[in-house]
Amino acid sequence: MRTPEEPWSYGLFIPHDPRAVGVVRATLRHILKAARLDCIVDTAELLVSELVTNAYRNTTTDAYVSMDWEPMPPDFRVTVWDSGPGLPQPVAAEAEDENGRGLTLVESCAQTWGVHDYTDKDAGVTGKAVWFTLVPYAALPHRNG
Repeated sequence: MRTPEEPWSYGLFIPHDPRAVGVVRATLRHILKAARLDCIVDTAELLVSELVTNAYRNTTTDAYVSMDWEPMPPDFRVTVWDSGPGLPQPVAAEAEDENGRGLTLVESCAQTWGVHDYTDKDAGVTGKAVWFTLVPYAALPHRNG
């Protein structure tokens, strides 16, 4: 597989609407396939679904999703900005729990992930950006044995 040689960035403003998750997934899939990054499509789609769902569940306002490719070193980054208070943390979900696995999936499947806090209490502003990175298989070092 040959990865794209030029950096690029796409962004989506998404309404506070449950249908937005599917729109983001479909858009991300289309962008990655067009960029010949098929090997990360499924994982990226799973992880962006988790982050956009969290933004929807934990806020009452619109959100923003950016998708950025950097060829050197190869790195695909997805960031979801929302206005919700507090910073998300992975939790240990019990077997019967219906929720609580999203950030654990992100932590397990992404090369890196994190949260940037954009809260300014003096200005009355809350917000954060939750992000993850994926590296295409062709760019990962090969293991012997």
